[in-house]
Amino acid sequence: MIIKLFTQLLLASAVLQFFPADAGELETRATLPTASTRSFDLFEAYEVISHRLPEAPDRPRAPVKLVSASMGVVTSARSAIVVDRASHEVLFEKNVAEPRAIGSITKLMTVYLFLQGNPDLDAPATLTSEDLRFGAELHLAIGETVTVRDLLKASLIGSDNSSTAALARLSGMSEGDFIARMNETAAEFGMQRTTFDDATGLSSKNVSVVSDLAILFDKILENETIAEITQLSQATIVGSSGRRYLVESTDELLGTFIDQPPYDIIGGKTGFLPEAGYCLGTIFSNENGGEIIVVVLGSETKEGRFQDVKSLAVWAYKTFDWPTL
Repeated sequence: MIIKLFTQLLLASAVLQFFPADAGELETRATLPTASTRSFDLFEAYEVISHRLPEAPDRPRAPVKLVSASMGVVTSARSAIVVDRASHEVLFEKNVAEPRAIGSITKLMTVYLFLQGNPDLDAPATLTSEDLRFGAELHLAIGETVTVRDLLKASLIGSDNSSTAALARLSGMSEGDFIARMNETAAEFGMQRTTFDDATGLSSKNVSVVSDLAILFDKILENETIAEITQLSQATIVGSSGRRYLVESTDELLGTFIDQPPYDIIGGKTGFLPEAGYCLGTIFSNENGGEIIVVVLGSETKEGRFQDVKSLAVWAYKTFDWPTL
């Protein structure tokens, strides 16, 4: 028994010598390799601390606010937004999350979808009784044959509901399929709070927010045909009957000082419904600045929406500076 106990004590002693009981003891016994002697090089050190990471690919820089105390202008519109088109920076906002009916701003999406089918703009098109829609001025007579391009002009310049309905019909899609495609396209654009219920804008269920509509104007006015037409203050349409129709724009900003150097209107669209109030979206450019998107919904009067958009555009160009690359 004694021999067995003595043997266990010897074995335990040997283990403790091989594996120290304290980890700290291992640390004190450990040694690192000796580093080679190296002199300090000031120029090499400067190269290290002054080295810059590769710059990201060129991307638009947001405009810089020159007057930090300027918060914007007072508008009659229930909601409004001003966005720098290149950087998508919001320069002004008012109730941007408030959903509202948008009226005939809807027509931009309708025309855009119609053009996605690559139609022949010079082909003849006849307005039928099926296309008749009330609620605004009828610019073309039912039964009159004009070109497809003329229907586009009546829709976008004069905000003609019947001509817009004709475009949806001529798309080859059923009314339900066309409206479904409008909503799908809005979702593809990233317009998360927008719903379309009809193609003309007569339905108060066509609802959006100004932040979504800024996306709509940005995307759709990239289409040259739409942009060019919405810049026209009027158009004369000659039907197959020989009758001449003068279509005047509902956008009263065209031709005013905000559409003359140094300003320029890239395109825009009006909208109105009793439930919507007076609405307007416009893209401006300026010789001394970039392009901005201005959208107002729910202005109190027809004149008020133009004043709201004009004031916001002038304010933005006076308050911000667009850096040059």
